[in-house]
Amino acid sequence: MRNLFGRKDKLKKKSEIDQILKKGRKFDCLTFKILYARNNEKNDRLGILVSKKIGNAVIRNKTKRIFREIFRKIRNKYPPFFDVLIQPRPGIDLKSNEEVEKCFEKWKNILKN
Repeated sequence: MRNLFGRKDKLKKKSEIDQILKKGRKFDCLTFKILYARNNEKNDRLGILVSKKIGNAVIRNKTKRIFREIFRKIRNKYPPFFDVLIQPRPGIDLKSNEEVEKCFEKWKNILKN
């Protein structure tokens, strides 16, 4: 079975994103923020909010690709499932994915406890 990031894995509706922004729990890292809430779907879903302060379109798209790839690797295979919203901050270093991956691992450990 291929482990791709498809349509069912994306948060698309503005109402769903607004709900996470208002009622979701927060986890802060140095270069980005994770907002999350449980969902009733059969998989984890991801949304990425990248402001223009991050850089031009090339940099913003690269940022989204990096976050999608890391999320694809660590997402839950079993319940409970979450809707996750990521907000990168200006100054994020895209050359070192290790820092981003470590922060995701810390977040996953918090969810398990």
